[in-house]
Amino acid sequence: MASANEFVGNYRMFHLIRAGGVYQIWAVRPMSENTLFAMKWLPPGEKYTRQALSELRYEFTVGKTLKHPEVIKTYEFKTTNNGAYMLLEYFKTPNLKQQIVSNPPLVKCQAKEILINCASGLAHMHKTGWVHRDVKPDNFLVSNKSEVRLIDFNLARKIKTGLGKMLGGKTKVQGTHSYMAPEQIRGKHVDARADIYSLGCVAFELFHGKPPFTANSFQELLNKHLKSKPPDLTVIDKNITPEFAAFVKRLMAKDPDDRPSSMKDVQMELRSQRLFYAPPKLPEEADPTQEDKA
Repeated sequence: MASANEFVGNYRMFHLIRAGGVYQIWAVRPMSENTLFAMKWLPPGEKYTRQALSELRYEFTVGKTLKHPEVIKTYEFKTTNNGAYMLLEYFKTPNLKQQIVSNPPLVKCQAKEILINCASGLAHMHKTGWVHRDVKPDNFLVSNKSEVRLIDFNLARKIKTGLGKMLGGKTKVQGTHSYMAPEQIRGKHVDARADIYSLGCVAFELFHGKPPFTANSFQELLNKHLKSKPPDLTVIDKNITPEFAAFVKRLMAKDPDDRPSSMKDVQMELRSQRLFYAPPKLPEEADPTQEDKA
């Protein structure tokens, strides 16, 4: 593990944000200025493999094509004597998964704006020709003001069109089991509607505190995505309107043709939806007008 004040390229490591199995996320500053950036760093050593380096470079390749307020900004990729890194926008706030666990009342109060902003970032990604394929609460950073940054493009793939779409075929099954669309589980080439399904799972979790399907094994979990109906949100929370509960179920339709056709359509429908009979009360300790602390 590196320590603060260590240098990678021209950047001084300021503090560790998160340490994963392969990569570390650090807040860093250039030697010549005080601006903070986030660095996804592949340190030297046994984890510095050709595959890990290729995945980091690929994520940079996708990220640099995306320029939208709800998508994390991607600036730079380099290999150095002290590992390889990707430089990103510094957006210091917990991810949505952490916030669902730590402050569910606040998340419920801001659910509509959060979901609209999540859909906005994904709509831009789809417009640019990519499908994310790993939409989950962990991959949205969300501030107290409901500002969103979509992150992690390692599983993103180009949306097939024309002849490529007609030929179909199989692809490697990848994704996070709790949020994968049925067609993704079956190894089919997917389009924006797979991300719509996954966003439906995220929406469900915002109100229930856990994904729509849980199981004792991966296979059982995947079978539920393929065959089981999600629980009714109106049973879980009587304050949720039947119209919104039905909308979330439609996002999670097993057949892609039964879902909204685009993430733009999801945005439009979200704006017109009434989520609750009575607006949830904002927790007294929460003050969205305050800036997130760096």
